[in-house]
Amino acid sequence: MKFDPSVASFILAFGCSVSGWFVWWINKIDHDKQAAAQDAKQDYAEQRDFQHLRNNQKQIGDGLAHGFKDMEERFDIVDRELLRIEAYLIQGKRTTERD
Repeated sequence: MKFDPSVASFILAFGCSVSGWFVWWINKIDHDKQAAAQDAKQDYAEQRDFQHLRNNQKQIGDGLAHGFKDMEERFDIVDRELLRIEAYLIQGKRTTERD
């Protein structure tokens, strides 16, 4: 059997092509895994940020409700004090009218 350089070059080129394809395929699989992991990480971060925003909004709402409750209590106290003052003034006016 005689050495044929064209067959040898074809076999060498085919072997290099197959190994190149194999390396490309492995890198593609690795890249796809990294991209999927990055997407999952980003989805988790977005979900966590949304939960933080939701919790902050709830805390703001609770704070406003608490503030309005305090204001309502203060208005009730002021209303009672005004009624006492009014009663005191009416009582004082009646006693001065009798004299």
